[in-house]
Amino acid sequence: MAFAEEAFAAFRRGETDAVERLSRAELGRAKAAGDAAGEVDALCMLARVAVRGGDLAGCRELAVEALEVARRSGDSALERGPVHVLAAVARMRGEPAEARELFARSIALREEAGLADLVVWEQLNLGYVELESGAVGRARELFEGVRRYAREHGVGDLVPYGELASAVLAERDGDAAGAVRLLAEVERALRERGQVLDPDDAEVREALRERLVTALGEEGFKDEYSSES
Repeated sequence: MAFAEEAFAAFRRGETDAVERLSRAELGRAKAAGDAAGEVDALCMLARVAVRGGDLAGCRELAVEALEVARRSGDSALERGPVHVLAAVARMRGEPAEARELFARSIALREEAGLADLVVWEQLNLGYVELESGAVGRARELFEGVRRYAREHGVGDLVPYGELASAVLAERDGDAAGAVRLLAEVERALRERGQVLDPDDAEVREALRERLVTALGEEGFKDEYSSES
């Protein structure tokens, strides 16, 4: 299994220590070999480790370093990973204009490479930026497209993320009980896959859970949640 695939799978399983070990080993190998692609992949995975630990500044520094390596290589395709990470950091820092610009760039890079699945993942991320900016209709359009793509193309890993987006919309539409039931579906889908959410989406889930508990009370939340668990 290639480094990027192995490390990302471990990251999705929540095995952060293993990801860091793999990434540091790959970074050393790639630098010694003059392998720009390997260096970019390793730096981006270390950036993800940093953000999962709550270190947004460290994450951004690593992503900027990765982007510099990509640009020096002259291969614009290598910019995909760093641009995505920088977009996620901007979103988590509450900088929607920068996040929107970076996600749009990330989408364009993925479209140029014909990576349809990865385009949809970025559309999901862009949907949150639009929602947080008040463009609810545009966010809804993006989120519904993500769920439809996941169903039609069998992208199982995308399912819990699409359900989380739907839960966020349900709450926005005033359906707190429905949002809780969708949140339970998110947790079930993650358990089935032995995965955890990416850091930015985990942040969305926890904030949503807190709001729903406030809206329904602890018992009301548990009743709706258990009805779907």
